[in-house]
Amino acid sequence: MTSGPNQDIGVIGSPSTNTELTIDLLMEATEERIVGALVAFDSTQNGKHIKSVGQIVGIELKNRWHEDSVFRNLIKRTGEIPPITNRQDTRIADLVVGATFKEENQGYEPDVLGMVPSTGTRIVRVDQGVLDTLLEVYQKEIFYLGMAYANDVRYPMWFKHFGSGPQGAGEAYHMGVFGKTGSGKSGLAKMLLLAYARHPEMGILIIDPQGEFSLELSGSMVGQQRLPVKGVLDGLGRPAKVYRIQNLQLDEWNLFEELLVALRFTEHLGIPSTSADNSRKAAEKICGDLRKKKYRLDSLDSEDALKQALRAVITPQNSAYIYATRERANQLVSYVQDILQNRLREVYNSGWSPIAGLFGTAPERRTLYGIVSDLIGANPAGTRKPSIIAVDLSEQGNSKFWSEGLQRRLIDKLLNILVTQSSGQLGTNDSANTLVLLDEAARLAPSGSLERGSEAERLRATLRRAVRETRKYGIGWFFVSQTLGGIDNDILQQLRILFFGFGLSLGDEFRKLREFAGGDNRSMDLYRSFRDPHSAPRPDLREFPFMAVGPASPLAFSGRPLFFSAFSSSDEFLTANQLLAVGQLQMSP
Repeated sequence: MTSGPNQDIGVIGSPSTNTELTIDLLMEATEERIVGALVAFDSTQNGKHIKSVGQIVGIELKNRWHEDSVFRNLIKRTGEIPPITNRQDTRIADLVVGATFKEENQGYEPDVLGMVPSTGTRIVRVDQGVLDTLLEVYQKEIFYLGMAYANDVRYPMWFKHFGSGPQGAGEAYHMGVFGKTGSGKSGLAKMLLLAYARHPEMGILIIDPQGEFSLELSGSMVGQQRLPVKGVLDGLGRPAKVYRIQNLQLDEWNLFEELLVALRFTEHLGIPSTSADNSRKAAEKICGDLRKKKYRLDSLDSEDALKQALRAVITPQNSAYIYATRERANQLVSYVQDILQNRLREVYNSGWSPIAGLFGTAPERRTLYGIVSDLIGANPAGTRKPSIIAVDLSEQGNSKFWSEGLQRRLIDKLLNILVTQSSGQLGTNDSANTLVLLDEAARLAPSGSLERGSEAERLRATLRRAVRETRKYGIGWFFVSQTLGGIDNDILQQLRILFFGFGLSLGDEFRKLREFAGGDNRSMDLYRSFRDPHSAPRPDLREFPFMAVGPASPLAFSGRPLFFSAFSSSDEFLTANQLLAVGQLQMSP
């Protein structure tokens, strides 16, 4: 390994172990940024040359004379003692070993550091050439999300698909990206999305309750990073499909009944929005009568179906069921009769058709079963052609149809279909090989108690079941959230690869963060040193640091946390990963 100016930063000191080394810093390195630096040292093990790579996680300054009470009294008067101050300072760094490689005839192979190198062993900075040499045999699998923390070196990662083969992990795993608003978590999540999109055999489903990913897949560029997600996917030959609620063909009577209330059709009948129980009873009778009359869900978008629904409401038995008082029941009957005689077309256009139309067939519409089939199904020849699909369930993207209850109901239904369909492939040895990304995960699977039997509780139960059961089917779950403590703990415990951005340093957030880092105090101190990206005086000076836990890198064999700064420029990201962006659309977010 060649040494340029200030390439040597220190030597191994005492005490040291095979996983944590004490480093005595050299004088020329005392004025450099060392904390977080990616460094390496050479040694011999079992007669073979090995090279170990790790990160500096902390530095301690000691001057035993300054700790003496006599000298402290002198210092408080003069501020320094020339023969002692500065000259007797010693700086000790903590080095956590991340990976070890042994040199073989065909190159370097992974190994384990099973001894402690002797004191005086030189510690040097790692440059890009060294990393490329160590990881030469894995070069096709390497992907870059950013630079090693406090280094001008790209930090190597790898993200394999969940199937078999040279670039397959052979199993699915779950992951998460966490950080406060402005920490760069959305930008990192999009880069991870593109990392997995490189695998043509892998399906990707994005459940998007906020609409940001759907905007990106439609050509908009959201956020400072300006990452051309759609252009890159087109360059990879993997165009994405975005479905909004109006693009879905719904197919459940229970859901139709719920929408009559959630989308306020019952208000057209003169039932106030504050009378939730009366609205529910009216919707129940409407659906019951339509089913009894053999109406099909996909044929409800007609004035004839509306007339039948209105007649069902005004039968004496049903009106008395909706309102217990005779006076209010008579008012309901009078109001609905007026609609039938004078305002049928108006109520059809403004109230009935927007809801019934969601259950009708159309060429551009897809059922939830069809979406799952596009992800994990097989064509007649038996070869899989998985898709990249986003389901936009945001209020902004579905203003005419949106309700929180509908959002949760659709997500719950979609996930149940995905779990059921993927479990059917277990006996065929054909992995589903699908990644499911959920944005704003804390809203979908919150921690704490929920109302028993509510939509929120059912959705959380479905997600708990999914993360426990579907890994063996080849489905991995990817959660993105602003909070760590706000996500259900049963789900968090199933995650294998985690990325933590700025802003998780307080209370329950930090306690959980420490648990995922294995209680490593030095790693926690380094995490706490992260600056708020928005504290930079200029946008071009912003850094987006992350701590990662899990097998996300060939330099993380030890299982210790690793630290890197995510790319803040789309050009850097595209160049580092040799990605081509086709037709970069410049649309306003």
